[in-house]
Amino acid sequence: MFEITSFEAGRRLRGSLLLAGALVALIVLTVALFPSIQESGADLDAYLESLPPEATRAFVGNVTTLTTIEGYLVSQLYQFGWVLLLAIYYAYAAASTIAGEVERGTVGVTLSLPVTRTRLVVGKFLSLIPGVVLVNAITFLVVSLGVELVGESIDVGNLFAVHAYSVAYLLACAAVGLLASVAFDSIRRAQTTGAGSVFGLFLLDTFTFDTDYEWVGDIALSRYFDPGAILVDGDVSWADLSVLLLAIAVLVVVSSEYFERRDLSG
Repeated sequence: MFEITSFEAGRRLRGSLLLAGALVALIVLTVALFPSIQESGADLDAYLESLPPEATRAFVGNVTTLTTIEGYLVSQLYQFGWVLLLAIYYAYAAASTIAGEVERGTVGVTLSLPVTRTRLVVGKFLSLIPGVVLVNAITFLVVSLGVELVGESIDVGNLFAVHAYSVAYLLACAAVGLLASVAFDSIRRAQTTGAGSVFGLFLLDTFTFDTDYEWVGDIALSRYFDPGAILVDGDVSWADLSVLLLAIAVLVVVSSEYFERRDLSG
């Protein structure tokens, strides 16, 4: 299993570095704009109050002010970039892990080796972890350095907590993609289902939050990751983190059990 993990992680290294590079460019642009936005005198908080509740939840989260570097980063970077875009990306990436082997017809060769189906599924999933950690480590360093370069200060402990917490969140989203990967023979179908499920759950969270139907959105993974509460208030919800870790374990086990029982002869 760990040989599979090591091999797949090595294959994904280049993609992780390219993703980190793209995020670094976005971070540099976002942080560099903050001083000029402050100097412009624009009433960002009035703009925030004018947004519909759904738009606020989707793009700003629970942040109440955009005039601080923490609130600005959450609204311009973490809420949309991490909670949605990276979540979709890792669900999409995970969806190709097993479905790719099946579609290319190489799964039979792989399983002819002394490896069970469960070990194959778990090994493929574990190969995603180094990339998720690497991307968050690089972006954490760039954000902390960028904030310092523009003359602002930020609680490094809270910033680290956001990135550490996001590892669990992104892996939970990847586990959704993994389940789609064992359910379909086609890479495209698996990727569409995995990424679409994460996006659909995000919308469910957005449109049911703080309504009479809020309980419906409790199945959405984004409900359990609030970068604003962590970065602005230093409030890490261990209960929510436990839900994400439990979701990872359940989704990986279900994926493994389903793949063990699946007929691959067709």
